[in-house]
Parts: sequence; structure tokens; C-alpha cells
Amino acid sequence: MQPEITDNVTAQDLDEVRLGLNAFNSKFIDVNTIRSIGVFIRDEQGKKLAGLTGSTTGNWLRIDMLWVSEAQRGQGAGSRLIQAAEQEARDRGCRYAQVDTASFQARPFYEKLGYTLRLTLANYMDHHQRHYLTKEL
Repeated sequence: MQPEITDNVTAQDLDEVRLGLNAFNSKFIDVNTIRSIGVFIRDEQGKKLAGLTGSTTGNWLRIDMLWVSEAQRGQGAGSRLIQAAEQEARDRGCRYAQVDTASFQARPFYEKLGYTLRLTLANYMDHHQRHYLTKEL
């Protein structure tokens, strides 16, 4: 059998891989403790102006994506999203948080909120770096 390569990964592809991985992982951990988390800021019409997505697993909050619209930047929206996600994670029993960010994105922002740099990958996306940060909740 030869590997099939595609740049068009479907929702079904993602589901099949996730289900296969969960079946393997369930031999070692309770995969039902992995829970999604989403925190959003919307305008009066319900349009998203900012959002955070991630998951909680065991003692850890994992922030996957954080986005703040241009109109909301510099007004504390990102900090409010992080704080809300961290509080929900604490309520779920988490003691730590992790996030990664590119050098042109938000490392100083996360550090201002108490995250500590743990690892940097050089030459990520050409001349940029990828930073991995954690925080004790």
C-alpha cells in the first residue's frame, strides 16, 4: 500500500483519523475527559468580533486559536477571552495552560498574561519562529 497525499483534507478525513487516534489513546487515558472550549465576543447582531478555541485535557488547557478583529484590538478583548478560558479551565480542574504562537503574532501578549516561554523553533515559516508557552493556573 502506498501513502495517498492530498492538500484537500475533508471533515470526514479528520473524523476518521480522530476516531482512530481516540481508539488507541483510550487504552491509556479516558478520552471522554478531552473537552472542547470556545469563548467568543459578539456584536449586537451576533457577529463574532473575537474568539478563542481550544480544549481541556486532564490538568491542561490548550489554546489552539485566538483571534481579535481589527476593530477590537487594543481594547482588552484578547485578555478577556484568555481570562474567561482560564477560569473555565480551572472550573474543569485544570492547573496549567499551553499555547503556541508565531514570532509575528502574540508572544509579548501571552507573556504579559503570565505565560512563560518554554521552546522556540527557529526558521518556522521561512525566517520566523514558533514559540511554545505555558502558564500555571
